[in-house]
Amino acid sequence: MAWYNLFLLSIPEAFILLTLVFMLLGISIKDKLKSILIFSFLYGGVAFTLTLFINITLKPFLTFIAFALFVAVIFRFKLINGFIISLIAFVLINIFEIAFILLYLQIFSITIEQILASPLLRTLISYAAVQIPMLLTTLLLLKFNLKIKMPLLR
Repeated sequence: MAWYNLFLLSIPEAFILLTLVFMLLGISIKDKLKSILIFSFLYGGVAFTLTLFINITLKPFLTFIAFALFVAVIFRFKLINGFIISLIAFVLINIFEIAFILLYLQIFSITIEQILASPLLRTLISYAAVQIPMLLTTLLLLKFNLKIKMPLLR
């Protein structure tokens, strides 16, 4: 993975993902915007570094732990709340990735091997399958004021 993917993929994905989860849980984004940006750079850097050096089967577990710890420390949540937010985030990103990547594979008649072989195609698929749909979902949650009420996070 090229170095520019840190700024094109990892950091924006972390920002949009955390924003979506906070919007879904009703946590104020305006008050925590600076912390969300700090989180995005830290988590994006960790996710990018793990992509370079760690076996693919261990990376999701380590990024899940890093996500939970960064959320708990940066936003001063309880550790259990950090893990709950991390779990929600990882479920959402997996839903978006599976649904949209399978859709694009069928529509555009491309294969996973072609996506993995081309850095440009990987970046475009990431935006089309994950980041843009998550951003649109966040805007819909904002427009219709939809939230999940979880007493544990209060």
